[in-house]
Amino acid sequence: MDEKLPDRQSIRLKGWDYTSPGWYFVTICVQDMRPVFGTIVKGNMVLNDVGRMAHEMWLAVEHFHPEYHLDEFVVMPNHVHGLVQVTGRPNGLPMRTGRPNGLTGRLNGLPMQTGRPEGEGKPKGLPVPGLPDFVRRFKSTADVAWRKMVDVEGAGRRACPPSGRCACPDTLRNGKLWHRNYWDVIVRDDEALANIRRYIRNNPQNYEAVMQCGEPRMLGNAKLLELPKMGFLASRGEERPHGLLPLKLGEAIISGFLSPMERAVFKAGLKQKRSLIWVKPWGLGTPDRMEQEALDAGLLLIVSPFSDSIDAPSVRRASWCNEYVLTHCDRMVVGHLNPSGMLACILSERPPELEIIYL
Repeated sequence: MDEKLPDRQSIRLKGWDYTSPGWYFVTICVQDMRPVFGTIVKGNMVLNDVGRMAHEMWLAVEHFHPEYHLDEFVVMPNHVHGLVQVTGRPNGLPMRTGRPNGLTGRLNGLPMQTGRPEGEGKPKGLPVPGLPDFVRRFKSTADVAWRKMVDVEGAGRRACPPSGRCACPDTLRNGKLWHRNYWDVIVRDDEALANIRRYIRNNPQNYEAVMQCGEPRMLGNAKLLELPKMGFLASRGEERPHGLLPLKLGEAIISGFLSPMERAVFKAGLKQKRSLIWVKPWGLGTPDRMEQEALDAGLLLIVSPFSDSIDAPSVRRASWCNEYVLTHCDRMVVGHLNPSGMLACILSERPPELEIIYL
């Protein structure tokens, strides 16, 4: 661990042709992460008028541009998640007929397709739709519809709440509905497709758990929460960080410390007497010798909303902890990322302006 920061990297996969046929998981966020689409009630998303408009505009892209096929998707208070299949066929060519059942449009059983090197195999003289084109179409049509809703004779503004969380242009930075960028995950196989579908379906419940859980139980020095916090997350697959951890002076490390690489950082932090905040996906439990020494020295805080009767992690609780880390850190360091894994999905929940460093 040292204080030297590596160069930040883009999560967009370099060299990948995003017009390639295949499946993509995309997240599109509202400007300033304002919750303009509705709210979560008992684990279910309740859409307001603007949220219903976004829902309809998402479906409209496939209706008017059948070169895209839609799968599971959800409109959340401040972002939209969805699975999109890019067929790689230009506008106007014959397409597979039929639409998925229901509003979510699940396309179970379709074969996964791999990408091609950038620029290879494109029909000459015909536009080839791709993920950037889909995102542009959705954002632009939704933006036009939103402006009509809130600007026509001020009709939309009569329904604006007094909380300052309305969707009027003058309440959003630069008068824009959408954040300028978007997040994508390339879906590489059936297992990844199933995991992402499950993630999208569970997103309202997980979102409510993180935002509405209240103060979790704590063991140790609660004042560590007042320090600047560097979140550290890593997918499974590698055990050691790729280089030195870019920890700034005075920062605490907050993590679930669950994957092999995260556990390696935890053990190194204990040995080097770093300030650590452990968000546990099970009960507070009984600390071991090194953990107790860190607790006695005021260098460790263990945080958990889960009962002490729970003594092992689960996928859902681990997901909750990672989202809690993402919500409460000041900046994020990712030690290892599986591009089609659950961590890539969880990172799509980040505030757009959160600093993320990839080792």
